[in-house]
Amino acid sequence: MTPDRLMSVLWDRWRSAVLTLVAILLVATGVTLLQPRLFAATAMVLLDTQTPDALSGTAQVQPLQAAAYVAAQVEVVLSERVLRRVIDAEKLADGPGSEQHARWLRATEGNGDYVTWVADQLRKRLEVRPGKESGVITIAFSSPDRAKAARVANAVMKAYIDTALEMRIEPARHNQALFTGQSDALRGRLEQAQQRLSAYQREHGLIAVGQEERLDIETARLNELSTQLVQLQALAGDSDNRQRQARANLESAPDVLNHPGVAGLTAELARQETRLSEMRTRLGDQHPGILELEANIRQLRSQRRAEVERVKDSLGINDNVNQGRIAQMRAQLEAQRARVLQMKAQRDEAVVLQRDVQNAQAAYDAIASRGAQAALESRRNLTNVSVLKVATPPALPTSPKPLVNLSVALILGLPLAVAVVMFREQRDRRLRAAQDVQDLLELPLLVEIPRVARAGHDRRGAFGLLPLRGSRA
Repeated sequence: MTPDRLMSVLWDRWRSAVLTLVAILLVATGVTLLQPRLFAATAMVLLDTQTPDALSGTAQVQPLQAAAYVAAQVEVVLSERVLRRVIDAEKLADGPGSEQHARWLRATEGNGDYVTWVADQLRKRLEVRPGKESGVITIAFSSPDRAKAARVANAVMKAYIDTALEMRIEPARHNQALFTGQSDALRGRLEQAQQRLSAYQREHGLIAVGQEERLDIETARLNELSTQLVQLQALAGDSDNRQRQARANLESAPDVLNHPGVAGLTAELARQETRLSEMRTRLGDQHPGILELEANIRQLRSQRRAEVERVKDSLGINDNVNQGRIAQMRAQLEAQRARVLQMKAQRDEAVVLQRDVQNAQAAYDAIASRGAQAALESRRNLTNVSVLKVATPPALPTSPKPLVNLSVALILGLPLAVAVVMFREQRDRRLRAAQDVQDLLELPLLVEIPRVARAGHDRRGAFGLLPLRGSRA
């Protein structure tokens, strides 16, 4: 259908369009008058997601999570936990025999929880809107009673703030109980570790302060004994060499030659022999002086041999003494080494026990610190929700909205009026122009009768148009 023909149809059947539009407006007016008057009270809160937490010093919500956090808080406001608080505070769940209870019985036949059903009905009249790119949440509640609307909106706001505070405190209380139990257990472990360390120190006579000093002293003594043993071994080796030289050639041994007694006897013997040689040349072999001098020489030689034997025996005694001292020094060295090793083992065991005490102390301190922080968090009564607006009884109702309803009815009624006109046109087609003969009847146009001024004396329509009923002849 061309626009010209559409406008011709609408102009010809304008009464039907007007009647349809008026009927729709009347229906919208009736529906508006039948709707109950509802008053919406609004409360507003602000979520602070930027201020660092006073205890931890970190941001409460990361910037990238702020939008998700606000959306989650909107769900918390609409949660059954918050609505149950409101129902209890405002006594919205009427008891058996009330109209509300009767409606619950009719709707659910007594199945389910009554308070949950009341919370669902309350949620239908509650509107929670998050602010655009802000932490503001608007809480609106609609009710026929303007005072009740304000009271319930404020109750929802208060219940949400209390619930948000509880949700912040509950984990801290749970952590406090957990840390308290762990702290008691760790305190017991610390006391046991300290008792084991103290018992070990008492058993081995260890003093925590002077233990390292004692070990250093004993180690120095061990080093000193080791040095003395090396010196004794050197002396023993020297004495053994001298003894071997004496056994191999006693007369030429350095100890024999350098001995004062042997040297003195050797010198005296040489002097006497020289004197004997001189006297023999003068007095002869049988002279009494010669005989006496020979006796003296024999006596000196005997004394020298005895002195040499004594020197030889003294060399053996010195070597035996040195070997005995070496054995004694070795025994002392082994005893001292064993003592040092024992002290090191005791020190290492004490260090292990001391480390156990330190680890237990560190674990206890960490848990105690966390427990103290959790206890402090569980006792705080501050939340990151601030009240921006307290709901007050609204002056004007928010529903119904006559202008909105009539505007919607008008917008929807215009297409419906056009549809009614087109429906009637399809049921009662008419020739409105010369071109319609060829388009609708598919016949050639023979003649066109001009419009007659008088109307109502023939079968033409209201504007002198011929209906399309009958044959095409």
